[in-house]
Amino acid sequence: MRIYDFVKTHIVPFNSVIAMAITVAAVLDFLAPQAAYLAWLSYAIAGVVLLVIFFELLLQNAKGSEISWSAGLLNRLRQSPGPVWKSPGWQVVGIISLLAIALGQASKARAEAGGLIASALPNFRNVQMVLLGLREDTHQIQEKLETVDRKMDVIQASLESSMDDPLDRLMQGDYPYFEKRVQAGKGLPQHKLTLLWGLNKKRDDRIELLKIYQNNGMNLRAGMPISGLESGVAIEDALTIKNIEKMSAYAKKRFDNPLVQFFSLCAEMDLLVYAQIAGDDLLARWLIEQGLSMDERFACEFGGNRWTTSAREIQAILAR
Repeated sequence: MRIYDFVKTHIVPFNSVIAMAITVAAVLDFLAPQAAYLAWLSYAIAGVVLLVIFFELLLQNAKGSEISWSAGLLNRLRQSPGPVWKSPGWQVVGIISLLAIALGQASKARAEAGGLIASALPNFRNVQMVLLGLREDTHQIQEKLETVDRKMDVIQASLESSMDDPLDRLMQGDYPYFEKRVQAGKGLPQHKLTLLWGLNKKRDDRIELLKIYQNNGMNLRAGMPISGLESGVAIEDALTIKNIEKMSAYAKKRFDNPLVQFFSLCAEMDLLVYAQIAGDDLLARWLIEQGLSMDERFACEFGGNRWTTSAREIQAILAR
């Protein structure tokens, strides 16, 4: 029993205090490369502990006098009876603090090598570098991802810029785009066939598109390359395709030539002729309101034979 009592009374408490102090110092030593401020934090805590014990010694003479607020606080911390510095708990804390400070200074001296433990054990230094390097790796990965995001934004902006071709927009009849473009002081693309393709999308705002061209100097009576529609390029409207084929069949029969195309035989015609080909009655009515005539004549020629035609005659051929 004497050995047990000796171990319990002396060795176990001593080992526990030493183990705790070394553990605190080891953790600070390990984290030193990335968290040097922890060492100073431990020094501050140890200083507070020692300061409290010092105050306890100073306040021993105040027993007969009025108890101050500091004495009252220490009375709550002390293990009665006896002063704080004689309390086992405070003694343990004080010893741990002193050992942590001592070991911390030893670790600080080896800071460039990663601390006291890492400087003595190269393998442990490798583990330390791997674990503490994870944060740095994560930061680098985040920076690389942000760089990739910025590059993707540049690529996306470049793609949007390349897709922001006015002619492509005109081919789609994109009136809102051109409205904003004009408001920004930019010009309109002057490509008549592309304008016809855009009108042939038969969007609800197609007349608004013509109005914005009209307001920017376009003459609605000007000739349009109607023959360009016969290629079938960018034409998706079924009625337009049907009427072009019908006019081509009429020309082939009239001139007994399987290769002839009706509109290729004639000079440029106006938008009102286009409206008849597209079967766009709404557009036709608006153009007539703007002063275009169904009886306007357009010259045509094939094999030395010349004649003229009009939107009204083409309307009659399509109505057969």
